[in-house]
Amino acid sequence: MSLKTTLPIFIAFLIISGTAAYGLTNGNIENYLFDQIPYNYTSHIWIPPNTSNGGSLGGFYTIQGQGREFSFHMVLPGAEGPESPLDYTSSGLDGTGKINSIHVTYSTISALLSHDLINAMFGTVFNGTYNMSCAAWTGNGTFSNNGTENLFGTFQINGPMTYWEGNFTMTPQGNRIAVYSDYMYYPNKSPEMAKRVNKVNYM
Repeated sequence: MSLKTTLPIFIAFLIISGTAAYGLTNGNIENYLFDQIPYNYTSHIWIPPNTSNGGSLGGFYTIQGQGREFSFHMVLPGAEGPESPLDYTSSGLDGTGKINSIHVTYSTISALLSHDLINAMFGTVFNGTYNMSCAAWTGNGTFSNNGTENLFGTFQINGPMTYWEGNFTMTPQGNRIAVYSDYMYYPNKSPEMAKRVNKVNYM
């Protein structure tokens, strides 16, 4: 191969490599590849009783989407009985979300190769926002993960009679995820009657 042929190929290789390196450094290629991936995940959720004499609630949730855009749905069969129609109906809870930024780590890839979706999620660095609605209320919040075993989030819920605001932390526990929440709630227009709650649910 002559120098006239080799030199242009070598220069083209440098340009392509430099562009790829720049894209990876700035997340462009990583983000593009992630935006092409569809996903669908379904699992169970368990809400322990509020009192020693109360009953627990069980149900399921699904998350589906492609890339940064996703939707979720949660159903708790039987909850429409003890709950107010303003708080919960049999149609369940619906929501949409968007991942604003994401960075795939070695832990992400290692967990995915082992078909471990829970640790793949917790090993990935990302943040985003979401909206949700159920019965007569609407809500929104944020979520973020720094690639450790804790995913942090905030939420606000505006109901026809009550307002909720707080934060939550999700952490893996074997084959399930514990959701620790710390929030306050009060009758609308009466913040002086606010009550504080700490609770744990399981997914």
